[in-house]
Order: sequence, then structure tokens, then C-alpha cells
Amino acid sequence: MPPSNLTSEADLIRQVKAGRREAFRPLVERYWPRVKSLARRILHGSELVEDICQETFLRAFEKLETFDLTREFGPWIARIAVNLIGEHFRRNGQKLQLVPLDERLFQPGGGDEPGDTVVGRVLLDDCLTRLPLALRIVFVLRHGLMFRYEEIAQILEEPVGTIKVHLFRARELLKAFWTRVPVQRVTERVE
Repeated sequence: MPPSNLTSEADLIRQVKAGRREAFRPLVERYWPRVKSLARRILHGSELVEDICQETFLRAFEKLETFDLTREFGPWIARIAVNLIGEHFRRNGQKLQLVPLDERLFQPGGGDEPGDTVVGRVLLDDCLTRLPLALRIVFVLRHGLMFRYEEIAQILEEPVGTIKVHLFRARELLKAFWTRVPVQRVTERVE
């Protein structure tokens, strides 16, 4: 009988470890949107996002034997995704580190039109792309995927204090960007 949506993650993992490969499907269905959201906010290109998602779940399946059932699956799968994203950037000669930003990319803008919600979402995405990669990852994990500080610390293998500092910096930069986003360019993309 196929596993139900109410089956606990630990039970599903036990079933997969016992040889029931189909028990992995509900885990993929539960976590695919979160992994995709994480990858989409950090990477550019839908094919690359899909590749990272697929590779994340393939690696998770391959390494499921090592998964500690006393831990949560969400942070574990997110850690795999973050590692793969990091590998992608390293292959392309980049690192997960703070980088200087080109402040000339931002100019004053704003408005109270009915489409502001949609434009606001596009503006936020635009601002997120301007964050240094390390800060973008922390911000997306906390505010996009709603991970707790402790979970983010586990995913990124950093102390909770470091996570809070990175999150504070990300918020401050986003506030600064938000007031100076090039609204005309973004509005043209939406239309």
C-alpha cells in the first residue's frame, strides 16, 4: 500500500531504508517546493534550478542510510541543496562570501498603484539578487522558507550568533536597496 501524506517522515525514511523506494516519493513531494524556492532565490536560470533540485533529492536518496532519525529532515535536505549550490558557484570560480555591491544600480522610486503587490514582489526579488550570496542564502532560509535560527545554523554549519548577524546585515541592505530600486526597469519587466 502506498504511503499516505499523514505518514511521519521518520516512518517514510525507515521504509526507504528497508527497501521500499516508493516511500521516498512523499518526502520529495513535501520538500520539492522548499528546495526549489531556495534554489530559485539564489540561482539564475530555471534549468539550473531544476538541476539543483533533482540532484538534491538524488543525493538525499543515496545518503538516506546515513540520516539520523532523531533529527529533522527539512534542515538536512536544505543542507544538501546549499552544498550543491555552493559547488555550482565554486565550479564557476565564485565563493559564498561577502562581495562589494555596485550602489549605482539603485535609484529613487516608489508608488501606490493597485499593482504594487506584484511589483513589490518583483522588486524584492530584484533586491535579493543584489545581496551577497551568503546573506541571500540566510535571508531566504529564514524569511522565504521559515527555518528557525537553530535550523539555519545547522544547515550552514555556523553558530547561531553568526546567522543572526548575517540576517541583520541582509535586512539592513534590503532596506537600503528597497528605497533605491529602479522601479521603471522592474515595472517594464512586469508589463
